[in-house]
Amino acid sequence: MRPSLSPDRPAPAWFTDEPFEEHRLGVLKSGKEAEVFLVERRSANGTCLLAHKRYRPRRPGLGELRALGFSKGTIYHHDAVYRQGWHLNSRDRRAVETHTSHGRDVTAARWPMNELDMLRRAWRAGAAVPYPVDFLDDGILMEYIGDLTEAAPRLVNARLSAADLALAWGQLVDNLRLLARARVVHADLSVYNLLWWQGRLVIIDFPQAVDAVTNLEAPDLLHRDVENVATWFGRRGVTVDPERLYGELLGELF
Repeated sequence: MRPSLSPDRPAPAWFTDEPFEEHRLGVLKSGKEAEVFLVERRSANGTCLLAHKRYRPRRPGLGELRALGFSKGTIYHHDAVYRQGWHLNSRDRRAVETHTSHGRDVTAARWPMNELDMLRRAWRAGAAVPYPVDFLDDGILMEYIGDLTEAAPRLVNARLSAADLALAWGQLVDNLRLLARARVVHADLSVYNLLWWQGRLVIIDFPQAVDAVTNLEAPDLLHRDVENVATWFGRRGVTVDPERLYGELLGELF
């Protein structure tokens, strides 16, 4: 059965936005652009586990990264192809293009906003992505994939059987179709941003995802996404046809 759009998809049953307290339980992932923390939200109706993705400071001062717990200090760079369709005003666009201080602030603020927006679009489309909860001053809050004993592993580390690899590929194809129908291209898809949890594939990391309607590079970015994942699955014995899949997804996009 072909997956279908779910424009009125509700929040998951576990989610609560009743009056709550939040407690940080530890670091899940540390990287050059962001760190992810495990957060427990407690309310009168129960608890749920969330992931707080905190982006690194825009222009960190001396020692600020270390004080905040970031282990790496490289600048968060992205090519201009991802910024198409951001709908910046003329002042902000010029600042971004000329790499002024204001332009760096605009760019740094836009990546988490773009990620939350794309996660919401993907969720509404019915795709297997973390449920997007909220935008925070320093990043975003979303569903945590895993439990208190372990976080869901990246697909590259999951050590799946041949049967599970085939299952994961089928789920990925279905989710790519859903994203395409929502006009969303991940634009950085690989087995490093696919999670595997209890027989379910989940797609993560959407800061550079693009809108296929407003970004002229979307077809090329989609082709790269498909090639990346199809190559990995094909090398592990899964029957894949990346060009046919790419053609099908282009049909969904346009």
